[in-house]
Amino acid sequence: MKSLELRNYNKALQAATDYFEGDMETAELWLKEPAGSLGGKCPVEMLSTEEGLHTVLDVISRMDDNSFQ
Repeated sequence: MKSLELRNYNKALQAATDYFEGDMETAELWLKEPAGSLGGKCPVEMLSTEEGLHTVLDVISRMDDNSFQ
């Protein structure tokens, strides 16, 4: 994993862990599962770019706001 991907993964993992109330294991599983809101891609697949990170963080934010299921 490249340094940008690692940094982005850590940011996404922290946001997902916060969403899952501190459950890092569930957060890691979520990052590796296909998401309909990402066109069927796994969130972890999106983390090679800053744009992808922002997309994943936006999805987590909308989940937190209960904007969609």
